[in-house]
Amino acid sequence: MTPSVVLRRLLGPLVVTVLAALLVPSALGSPSDTYAGPHTGDGRLPAECIVDRDPINPDNRCYHLKVGLNALDSPKVDVVVLIPVSPASERDMRIAVQSVQMWEDGIKHLATQMDLPWLADGLEMDVRSLLVGVDGDGLPTNPIELVDPEIVVVVSNPAGGIGIGIDPTAFAGELGIVDDQGLPCADLPNPFSLPEWQARDGFQQHNAEPGGVYVEDCGGAGGNVCFAVNGAVDPVPGLSDFFGLYDLVSHEFGHCLTIGHVGDGADGPWGPTATNDIMAYSTDPPLLAKCVSSLDVEGFALRMSRYLDVNGDGKVDERDHLTPNDVEGDGMNSFQVQHPADHFYASSTGEADDCPQPDFSLVPGAVGDFSPTPVATTRPKLSLGNVTRKGSKLKVRGVARHLPKGKQPTAYAGGGADADGDSVSPITDIQDVRVAVSRTTVDATVKVGKVWPLLQGTSLVAYSLTVDGRRFDSFIPTGGTDGQPVTLDNGTGYLMPPGTTTWDTDNDTVTFRIRRDYLSDQGLTAPYNVYAVTGYHARTNDWLANDDVAPDQRDLDLAGPRLGPETRDAPVAKRERTTTYRAAEGSFAPTDSTLGVSLVSVVESRDQVPIDVPQQSSALVTLTWEGDGFLGLTVGGGSSQRVIETDEPNTVQVLVPWSRRDLTAVVDPQEILGPVDYTLTVQRTTVVKDRDGDRVPDVADQCATAKGPSTGAGCPDTDRDTVFDKHDSCRKVPGTGVDGCPERGDEKVVAFLDGKKVDVDRVMTARGEYTFVLKGRVKPGRHTLKVTWFEGDKVVRTVTRKIR
Repeated sequence: MTPSVVLRRLLGPLVVTVLAALLVPSALGSPSDTYAGPHTGDGRLPAECIVDRDPINPDNRCYHLKVGLNALDSPKVDVVVLIPVSPASERDMRIAVQSVQMWEDGIKHLATQMDLPWLADGLEMDVRSLLVGVDGDGLPTNPIELVDPEIVVVVSNPAGGIGIGIDPTAFAGELGIVDDQGLPCADLPNPFSLPEWQARDGFQQHNAEPGGVYVEDCGGAGGNVCFAVNGAVDPVPGLSDFFGLYDLVSHEFGHCLTIGHVGDGADGPWGPTATNDIMAYSTDPPLLAKCVSSLDVEGFALRMSRYLDVNGDGKVDERDHLTPNDVEGDGMNSFQVQHPADHFYASSTGEADDCPQPDFSLVPGAVGDFSPTPVATTRPKLSLGNVTRKGSKLKVRGVARHLPKGKQPTAYAGGGADADGDSVSPITDIQDVRVAVSRTTVDATVKVGKVWPLLQGTSLVAYSLTVDGRRFDSFIPTGGTDGQPVTLDNGTGYLMPPGTTTWDTDNDTVTFRIRRDYLSDQGLTAPYNVYAVTGYHARTNDWLANDDVAPDQRDLDLAGPRLGPETRDAPVAKRERTTTYRAAEGSFAPTDSTLGVSLVSVVESRDQVPIDVPQQSSALVTLTWEGDGFLGLTVGGGSSQRVIETDEPNTVQVLVPWSRRDLTAVVDPQEILGPVDYTLTVQRTTVVKDRDGDRVPDVADQCATAKGPSTGAGCPDTDRDTVFDKHDSCRKVPGTGVDGCPERGDEKVVAFLDGKKVDVDRVMTARGEYTFVLKGRVKPGRHTLKVTWFEGDKVVRTVTRKIR
């Protein structure tokens, strides 16, 4: 028997405290100027958001985060990182430890910006690492025993086969877990073998990523242990694996913090997707490591509110508990819904491109700095309009707003030449990039040394355009025979319309034409940051390595003219009318079976059937089939969808209450045991009735007698404080309270006449400029009017006028 080495809890946990630089006034950290959350409580979604997660629902503009993935039961999180010996084991350990550090520092930074001091002050992470030695046969020299950790990060073999590594089939040791009372909790043979974890009941692997999460319930005071298992092959961090070791550890660690996906995983898609989020599958933004987002912090805060004093009354009880705003979710997990305006990252500016980066070097002990110092990106401006005086009555109108700091782009076009020979081959060598923004599209021409010459089969390279961190990949897919490239939104996995990109092998150019209304649907609006990327590509959307980038500094920022009018909506009918037609017929074989598993793929066996919507309608879609098997049906693009119960055999019906654009039905061969033939029919009934005249028909309007936008399911937010009127106790006064009423630290504008306060009006600038009106009585003669914008007790701006 080999000697036993026991890893015990260190005396005195390693606690990373918030730097003084984080405790700056909110004006120095622009994200806090635009954040209006968190919105918690079942059904209390941010204004303009809806529960429906259909990624092609035109009114679904908000982010949806799956939450509550495990029962993490303490804000004092003990983390153990286990790394097998390899030539780069010290570097690999630093990478994994930096992933954990990124989470702690990022949560603390954002919690401060988001006015969640209880979370910033209450979270403690004790990170310990253990290098596991192996002998010449790949056997660990010592079994491992861990005492009461909350999270164990296991890296199976990050060296990519260049070192001794771990022999999964011959691993004879055990990873033993005991709880805080010394009682055995879990014995895990072969902890460095990803196949061993995959075979364990309860292990959750997401899509085809080389990692997953496993939770062991230890009971007692010790609670649960979550294992973040990572198997990325990453000899060159960030360049050689679709999911590099750093981002993979960070992603799986997020699951152990109870946070789920943001819309593009195997359990998705739902949308739009915050593709730059560490909890997204996307590699956006290209060439950069990700960091924590405000949405991640909202999800984590929900769980931590069970163990921390949220309301500041000196005790922790049920009154502190925060609940998600979409408790029902998908029936298995709840969701936290966030408005895109509240979404930012743990960086100095709040932008994903400025996320702190880890140190991937081989310099021992070198680590990144994950505690950014906030940098102001906006400046407050207080403007007074007309000051009217009628007799003794004085009225002042004005606007409070935050404007971008620094010079903003004004050009609609730009680009230039890129250096020759700065890539591996001419096929990936970018020589020139030209971009132009019109009212309807972002157009780009990328010139390379030599465009991939074979337009049949599969291209081993991809040409990409990145817009605000979202990468659009152009390539010839596996099995491509028509000589035309496809364009994939790498963030969502959606195929763009044919013709989005064109390869010109005579002039060695690749042109992109991306619709701005699609970008807007994804929360991407002008000004745009645009650059081109080339790289080596495999299968569907897997990048093997990046090669060239242009501009090299990724500093091409372009303005855009006013977005063109919406042209995708069907007209409203003058009267109700019902029509029925056969939309499709098809067949499946047993090899088409999906078992109901959703995978983002260019080539798959599901049938996608377009459904025309010539006039705004309700749509009842019926799927019937003959043969031995079971089919599923979803219908996307409408206000929502619900399954209609039917007693008919081999029949599924889905109702879309309101469709104002063309729909897409997906016929899913979930289990096919023999040949199956199906028929899809559509019954459309035009929708006419709209009592409140808000262009949201009554069949889909959740506030049918109160005029509101379609993005809020027809419900208004009169005072623009991000709280729907139906939940707002102060409908005409903006406030950040859960009930929509003002809190002590909220914004207000105060009028002083000759030094005496005469009126106050509440404002809320998180969603843009806010108009105010101040009134008072004035005596004849000359007077001094001073208008001051406050945030709590802090003066933001003051304007003075002389009046007669």
